[in-house]
Amino acid sequence: MTVKDIMTREFGACAPEDPLSTAIRIMADRACGFVPVVDSHGTLVGVVTDRDVCKAVHVTQHAVAHIAASDTMSHPVMSCFVDEPLQAALSTMAKHRVRRLPAIDRTGHLQGVLSIDDIVRASDRRGAPTSEDIVAALKHICAHRRVEVTA
Repeated sequence: MTVKDIMTREFGACAPEDPLSTAIRIMADRACGFVPVVDSHGTLVGVVTDRDVCKAVHVTQHAVAHIAASDTMSHPVMSCFVDEPLQAALSTMAKHRVRRLPAIDRTGHLQGVLSIDDIVRASDRRGAPTSEDIVAALKHICAHRRVEVTA
């Protein structure tokens, strides 16, 4: 089973120059916390998460209409190829502790989004990662990060 077999093909994306309010609207409309950022050629250049939004607003103290997606987006982006095995994408999620991966073709163009939810829903299909594989990946994804507090 490959990424393209279960990835979400209908997704929202924004451009680097779009205001953060555009990404927020996409998140609200699609009930998600993740928006890929693509350039004018459709090439993936970053992602904006709900966490990125919160940090940007707190740090800049600007209205979301005055913050560009490019100023907020996470990059470099952890992604997967649409034709790669699902198990490889799950390993990438675990290694980089992310729940979603933009799925790109071999030229870097965004084709879809693969989420841990997609993988869990497909776990009973032939060729999908096993329940044990998914739980092991989730343990890595959900592991507590060490945060150092400075006085």
